[in-house]
Amino acid sequence: MKEEICQIYIPAATGVLPPRAFYQTRLNGRYRAKVAGIAFTDNTNVHDHRVISIESNCFRMPFGSKLLFANKAAETHGNPSASWPFELEVMGGGVDIDIVSSTPYTNTGNSIFYFCIVTLLVSPLE
Repeated sequence: MKEEICQIYIPAATGVLPPRAFYQTRLNGRYRAKVAGIAFTDNTNVHDHRVISIESNCFRMPFGSKLLFANKAAETHGNPSASWPFELEVMGGGVDIDIVSSTPYTNTGNSIFYFCIVTLLVSPLE
């Protein structure tokens, strides 16, 4: 089966992480999915390393329902959750996403979240 790209753009809620929300995709149904990339932009102190979790009721994974990674590019030495395929179940043309940080963003000084783009490679399940 041919893989297609699905991108989900998650904007900030005035410099902080947005509440769980529904994001439109062009998909509907069940898909085999792999993470192709996560672009996560924020402004934090140099030594302020955070664990970020992207959670969704649409993710069907044997290892949970969330993708984990670090907010610093230097710290993302491979993401085990990105290496394993999982099932993506899309209803109504979109997915619910909740982003959680180990340290909350406050929209002050060096604690500002800007946006996140999750890129998935998907192929329909029969």
